[in-house]
Amino acid sequence: MRRILAVVALAAAIALGTGTLPASPASATGTPEDGGLMVVLDASGSMAEITPDGTTRIAAARGALDAVMANLPAQHRVGLRVFGATPNPGADSCTDSQLLVPIGTDNRDELRAAVGRYEPAGDTPIGYALQQAGADLGQQGFRGILLVSDGIATCEPDPCQIAAELTAQDIGMRIDVIGFDVDAQARQQLQCVADRGRGDYLDVSEADSLQHALERLSTRAFRPFGVVGESAGGTVEAADAPELVAGTQYADELGGDRPALHYLLHREQPGSILHVGITGRLPHQGTLSIDGSLTTADGTACDATTVAALGEDRYSIFTGRLSAAEGSPSHACATAETLLLSLEAAAPPDAPVPFELRIREEPWPSNASTLPAPTDAERGWTLGIAADGATGSLVGGASLNDAPLTQPGSYTIEMLPNEFQFFRVAADWGQQVRVHANLSPDLPAPADAWGILQVLDPVGADVGALLATDADGTRWAQPLPEPGSAVAVTTAPVRWDGDPGMLKRPVMAGEHYVAMGFGAAEGTPPMPIIVTIEVIGEAAAAPDFSGTPDTAPAVAEEAPAATLDDGSLRVLITFAVGGLIAIGVIVLLVWLWRRATRRYV
Repeated sequence: MRRILAVVALAAAIALGTGTLPASPASATGTPEDGGLMVVLDASGSMAEITPDGTTRIAAARGALDAVMANLPAQHRVGLRVFGATPNPGADSCTDSQLLVPIGTDNRDELRAAVGRYEPAGDTPIGYALQQAGADLGQQGFRGILLVSDGIATCEPDPCQIAAELTAQDIGMRIDVIGFDVDAQARQQLQCVADRGRGDYLDVSEADSLQHALERLSTRAFRPFGVVGESAGGTVEAADAPELVAGTQYADELGGDRPALHYLLHREQPGSILHVGITGRLPHQGTLSIDGSLTTADGTACDATTVAALGEDRYSIFTGRLSAAEGSPSHACATAETLLLSLEAAAPPDAPVPFELRIREEPWPSNASTLPAPTDAERGWTLGIAADGATGSLVGGASLNDAPLTQPGSYTIEMLPNEFQFFRVAADWGQQVRVHANLSPDLPAPADAWGILQVLDPVGADVGALLATDADGTRWAQPLPEPGSAVAVTTAPVRWDGDPGMLKRPVMAGEHYVAMGFGAAEGTPPMPIIVTIEVIGEAAAAPDFSGTPDTAPAVAEEAPAATLDDGSLRVLITFAVGGLIAIGVIVLLVWLWRRATRRYV
């Protein structure tokens, strides 16, 4: 029987977006020179108020902006716009926004000088300023708006609606937002702007946190966007499905008037295994459940999965994997030249949800029958590396697409609440990835702190062993109530499997992804977190993909009950079991999260 992967709760601020994309969204490719970043600053009168650390909001903003502007790479195109900067604007208060520095690469001194003249004055026309910033950026390349505001909009148009309009049918536009010492009402509106703008929302309350947030988001503006890939162009009707090829990463969206999508996967070599990874983010509150299946042209069922995500409190990353082989290189699922990939959203969301497809094809090994069987991850494991941060500092990526390749070691990273950072690590056949992340033992734990660790395989599917813990019982996701509190995750050894089962196991060698998420009370300053990444075991038991496929029974053969010939019955059973697992995991995670934190955004 094939597996059900119900993957929930990567809890993140990774910008995979919302908005309404075309039926076939453009590939998110380009360079910093094609687009740029427009920083939009609140200059309303409330910026003169005192922050919790004793300075004024405007003074904190000047210092943070000056430091960030000075360190922006010279090749990045940046501009500066303010709103509410005119004292007593009268009837023009709702159109009070000025472009102080046009977007360009040779303007760093001009930017810093403009920041020095930045004074609080008028009202808060956020929506109008966003409209103007969109026009400033034009229509080409990656374009980002970084909004910094300390309050709620006092004018029409609604900034949340403007954010949705700016990103509609434009995969290259993104709006990130920093709420600076805001109240609950302003926070809700600014979060909506970030959600509708496919961006991140960070909540800060003092100067150091503001500088860190500006550095993180201005850097992300020039990285590849979260959803990256060639246009997949999935169709509602299976008969019109486009053909996708292995080795290519695709992007598409599901929901709205496209509740189901279909694709044809082309197989280059008969007898191969096709792996399809599905990765995305639900960018709004609610839930999402996607039923995925792989079938041959004559309807033979090859694999099925249910991928689930929770949008409540923004822990909303979803991942899953489908694999077509069925335990034999002569099976119809391994010999069919094309397979039909179908994705259908249960209770489709109103706003389309972007996602990525990663496709990998592997030949059937010539030594399949001699390869060791897949095994479960060890319970009560221990690290062989001291979790002391001694390897140095490290900055993770904002998504799978910009995760830095990281050598095993113990690193110190700085994280704000609501952040997720991604790292790549190479794991060969027979090796395991183990990760441990802990708060500094020398600093008090922030209020409502929570940590999450995941390990994803080369196509982006979660392969962390949910039931395995480290020797102290530390789990992959749990509260961080005390100094030094930790989360930890391990994988099973990477083993070839001609018919992956229901348990999550790594079945592909190559670069895996480590995802670290951190949640804490709003306004928590940047926290040092020690992340220790270890790859254990010697490379061994590698499949031989160079010879004639081995048709003998493999060591990793599943139990007889799993060899039913009726593919349709198998998919039906898989969906039934998968639905129960998905519901159980969702209910458990919601209960744990609400019990441990007030809000994780």
